[in-house]
Amino acid sequence: MAKSQSTDDQGTSPAPRRRLSPDERKDQITCAAVELFSETGFDGSTRDVAQRAGITQPLLYRYFPNKDSLIEAVYAKVFLDTWNPEWEGDLSDRTRSVKDRFQTFYEAYAETLFDPVRLRISSFAALRDARFHDWYNHVIQEMILKPLVRERRLELGGADSFLVTPQELEAPWLMHGALLDYGSRRFILGTDVSADTAATISQALDMYLLLTEAQNKA
Repeated sequence: MAKSQSTDDQGTSPAPRRRLSPDERKDQITCAAVELFSETGFDGSTRDVAQRAGITQPLLYRYFPNKDSLIEAVYAKVFLDTWNPEWEGDLSDRTRSVKDRFQTFYEAYAETLFDPVRLRISSFAALRDARFHDWYNHVIQEMILKPLVRERRLELGGADSFLVTPQELEAPWLMHGALLDYGSRRFILGTDVSADTAATISQALDMYLLLTEAQNKA
């Protein structure tokens, strides 16, 4: 007698698929969108995302009513959910030098910052939406660059002022931008660059620190 089609070669029924919770399903869809958009840019359709997630398009719309809401979830997952709140305390630890604190931070942050998927999503997003560019710059300034300016001021004997001027932000932006360029050349373009990430971060920080020291003496 032939075996039933509901059994495998050993005559056992396949294990039932676990039903995902709403949060798990939403994260599954978001992860599929991150993967797709990092490859195709944001021209990828919600139908493509659903197919990659292994679900139907109507089910996707139960969690994301439109493509813009899905893209916002991608931004949050790639740029916000990867931030470690403990870094903020480490950056404000004045028992350590500014160089030591930000060296440690950037080495940890580089594991996220230099992720090829993140780098590609960032490039596609900046081309797609000027509002993203403004939002992302604001996040970087508030979380990283303004604390760097304030802590360096104090280290050089300056006042503990909260206000950071646009002029003061130019040098740290040059430093941060140089590190982003290094990550893109190494992990996206495949350029022959140094594989020593820690040394590259150290050089970038040293240039900023030397510049601010010279400005302070002027």
